[in-house]
Formats: sequence, C-alpha cells, structure tokens
Amino acid sequence: MNKDFSQADFYGEYNVYESDVKAFYPERARNTHKGTYGSACIVAGSVRYIGAAALSAEAALKSGCGYVKLTCSEYVKLALAAKYPQVIFLDEPDLNSQAIAIGMGCGVNKELYILTERLLSEYTGTLIIDADGLNSIAEYGLALLETERKCRVLLTPHVKEFSRLAGIEVNEILKRPIEYSRNFANDYGITLLLKGADSIITDGKRTKINTRGSTALAKGGSGDMLSGYICGTSARGLEPFESALCSAYTLGVSAEISSKEKTDYCVTAKDILKNIHKAVKLLTK
Repeated sequence: MNKDFSQADFYGEYNVYESDVKAFYPERARNTHKGTYGSACIVAGSVRYIGAAALSAEAALKSGCGYVKLTCSEYVKLALAAKYPQVIFLDEPDLNSQAIAIGMGCGVNKELYILTERLLSEYTGTLIIDADGLNSIAEYGLALLETERKCRVLLTPHVKEFSRLAGIEVNEILKRPIEYSRNFANDYGITLLLKGADSIITDGKRTKINTRGSTALAKGGSGDMLSGYICGTSARGLEPFESALCSAYTLGVSAEISSKEKTDYCVTAKDILKNIHKAVKLLTK
C-alpha cells in the first residue's frame, strides 16, 4: 500500500492509508436505482437541538445511500421539512432500513433508552448509537448491551461519553485508549469508534486509528455529521468497522480541505458538510 499521510506512520500496525478507504467507494454501476444503495434512518433532534437532526440527515444525504429517513418530533419536522425535501420524515424508526442511527440531539431521557432497547431486540440491520443515545444508556443501565440481539451495533462516543459508559475516569482512558476501547468492544460484541484528535476504530479483533482531520472538527455538530455519514455508508452495504473507518477518514479529509479554505478558527460544521463532495472526489479518482 502507498503511504500517503506521514502522521499515520506513528501508529504502525494501526495505520490507515488512503488506498484502504478508496476501496469503500467502488465505481457505481449505471443500471442501478435508489433501492440498490440502501435506506438510512436517522433518529435525532429535539426542540433544543434541531440542528443535530439537520446535520445528521444532510451528512447521510451525501453518503451515497439511496434513501434518507428522519424520525423526529413534529416540531423538528416543521423546522426542517422545507429545507430537506429529499428526506422522508417519520414518526417511528423504519425497521426495514439497512441502517439506523439514534441519539443525536435527542436529550437524555428514559423514552430514548426504551426505544434503543427495542431496536436492539427487534432490529436486524446496523444500529449506530451516538450522543444522547449513549448518555441515556450510561444513565439508565448498560445491561441492555448484554441482551440478545440480531443487529450489528456501532457506538460512537467521545472520551467523556466513553468514560460514562465504561465507568472509567477520562485520564485513565487516555493512558491506554486502544486497550480500553478494544476490551469494551470485545466484551459487548460491538464495534466502537472512540472519537478524538486521532480516532480509534475497533471491533475487539481489528483496530485502526484515523489521523485525518483538524481542530476544525473540535466544534459542535461534528459528531452529528459523523453519525449521519456512518448511517448512510452502512446503508449502502459497508460493515460497521468499515463504515466507521470510511466515515471518520472522509470527514477528516473534508475538515482539512475546509481548514485550508477558512482556517480552523472559522470553519463550521456546515462548511465541512459543504466540502464532503471534494473529499469523496479525491477518494474516487
């Protein structure tokens, strides 16, 4: 493989190369249709965090999947429907979707926890749990991750969220992040994307570290975009480990492009969304 990002060499066996990620963007056959590329369902947003739903849905729209569905309150729907005519708005998650992402901007509450528990027991696709979905699990009980399930599960915490889930102090996690991430993924039979300046992706057996990105991502909304993009790439057929790797790398490249245009200080989540197509174009040459 060609080494194309020198910082990645620091991680040795955990390196991620551009050639690895290019494989996740195969050439699209001409004789295809919406159903060929899968359906992504986003469960996000609340009165306080309408933007989380918008960022997640827009990222999914740019991921290459065929359908994007947004499960949200009527209040959020009224705020976003005209802006996103491509999105299908739902009152309940569509369990026929190839991928479902839940938790972005939903608020920590028992209803979200119960819905997550139901999805874990009934859903058969790929379930991505982020943000308040993770915080609700930490608040109301980690036991639901131990229940028998048919779906593939991907958790996307930052270090503080992971600390709440694992019951381990942040400073301790930062001493051995790969070890703690891998052990947690293995113990619960899930894939974990531990977000940070360098993000760890592991399913307990395989582990990679994404070094692409900039401090432009250290702003509100970055995680919402990532979860939406992961949901879309999962919908079009990638396994959770592959989807997490592809999405973290792609948004990292988009952040780098945005930083060159506007500096890390001035880049917003919306800027990174607008440049996703430039990152994908680089990866599909």
